[in-house]
Amino acid sequence: AALTDGVVLCHLANHVRPRSVPSIHVPSPAVPKLTMAKCRRNVENFLEACRRIGVPQDSLCSVGEVLDGKGGGVYGTVGMLLSMAPPPTSPSPRVQLAGFALFYLSVMSVLCAIYIQLAPHV
Repeated sequence: AALTDGVVLCHLANHVRPRSVPSIHVPSPAVPKLTMAKCRRNVENFLEACRRIGVPQDSLCSVGEVLDGKGGGVYGTVGMLLSMAPPPTSPSPRVQLAGFALFYLSVMSVLCAIYIQLAPHV
């Protein structure tokens, strides 16, 4: 039921490939429930993004499966979409160490400045 408005699915497609769904209808505090037309449009946009990303046609669920909350086909589509995602990149250990060293030096400098200001002058 949480996927039936297509919002989460569209965000997932954009996470796999940024801007693959350029326009997403989202609920607002004033109108907390999307109309069926907006839900359908979100789901259609999600499926179109999946096609462009490279999910095979036979792995795509139907709009009706999503709107009706029937998960079988949706899970297959989402699984195939996630398999198309690029592998996560993490900074090298050298970059992480340099970042930590910069953070450590900054904190120590601030603590030293505070100590000098607060210490009694003899």
